Amino acid sequence: MKKPLRSVSMYYPLKSIRLIAVFFVIFALGAISLHLTSARADTSNIFIVPPQENAVAGQPTRFTLFVQNPGTTDIISKDYDSVMVTVGIDDQKRVVKAIGMEIAPDGTVTVPAGGFAKLTYEFELPQDMTGTVSLTLEDLKSSPVLFAAVPPVEPQDREEEHASQGQLVIGEKQNEFQPFLKNLSAYEPVYFLFGVDPGLEKSKFQVSFKYKLFNAPFDSRGLNSLLDGFHLAYTQTSYWDLESTSKPFNDSSYKPELFYLVPKIDLDLPWVKTFGVQGGFQHESNGKSGEDSRSTNYIYIKPIMQISLFENAYLTVAPKLWVYVMNEDENNPDLADFRGYFDLQLQAGRPMGLCLDTHTRWADAGPSIQADLSYPLTSFFNNGLNLYLHLQYFNGYAERLKEYSSKEEIFRVGFSLSR
Repeated sequence: MKKPLRSVSMYYPLKSIRLIAVFFVIFALGAISLHLTSARADTSNIFIVPPQENAVAGQPTRFTLFVQNPGTTDIISKDYDSVMVTVGIDDQKRVVKAIGMEIAPDGTVTVPAGGFAKLTYEFELPQDMTGTVSLTLEDLKSSPVLFAAVPPVEPQDREEEHASQGQLVIGEKQNEFQPFLKNLSAYEPVYFLFGVDPGLEKSKFQVSFKYKLFNAPFDSRGLNSLLDGFHLAYTQTSYWDLESTSKPFNDSSYKPELFYLVPKIDLDLPWVKTFGVQGGFQHESNGKSGEDSRSTNYIYIKPIMQISLFENAYLTVAPKLWVYVMNEDENNPDLADFRGYFDLQLQAGRPMGLCLDTHTRWADAGPSIQADLSYPLTSFFNNGLNLYLHLQYFNGYAERLKEYSSKEEIFRVGFSLSR
């Protein structure tokens, strides 16, 4: 396999400059509208409505928040995706995480000016919490409420209770056999993109998810919370030649992963919205044999910081550093020369608006950049279509494992489920 010259020109063709210009013009237009419907979430008033029926110890329990916006501009915030609550009886207290049940896929909540939003949350009530239980929000200002909790129902009584309910909606009964489904969520962007330049032969799709291995009843303030950060993840990226008659897959990357996430490290800086650190082990291979086989492994660390720009705009900075472990020396011994050891992710935009996400890698062969621009289509279809319009530009090396030493420039357009 022949390597390119180490001294790589930074000249880009006129076509590339035009594509990059399109990205930044569209993004700039979205940035101009950031102030039209935005306000800070801390100007709202919050009221808790406790469970309306007796809660059952050891089982999921739901409560409602009414978020009132007395201001003159809409509040668009990601603060309500999940909340930490304290539940207690007398001197016995536990801090648990409550998950929003009807929050938008990207975690945003909109509270209209002069109006309110009704939000439903669910948490698992500790097994030993029975009687009159108090509920208080940890990070949001509100008054505590009380509700009644009863012991778990015995199996025989539960069967009689279900028999008296009559026919259930499809999905409700199946969900009883999926108690861990709430631990499954999107990870890397999920999309289907058609190749535009040079053509359909460069089409691409990606699926990705992560799974939280440990969950409640661990106390978030206790030693058991250390287990809370372990996740499994899987990402598959396939490169599809839609130009050919037989529509073959030119290459695919299969990436199982085990990582640990520390989701919150308080820096006590007013302009830092979130800060955490992720680190783990990832395998990547293309599933082929013989001369086409490619595989490697990474151990990486990735600090993640989200910075508030102006009110409802955010900038995420996530540098990722890795080392190669047990790299396949027969078919891709010099992969590091083209993929490097460092990736800088910069993501800027609005939760329900334009978002530009860039990844830049530096290697001996030269730099590589991928830019993804997305916009939610919900507003165009009366809140009936939950997809993003997605544009992607790549210029550099090692997007695909099979031809990692070849430099490519590709422009794609399509749709994404998550970004």
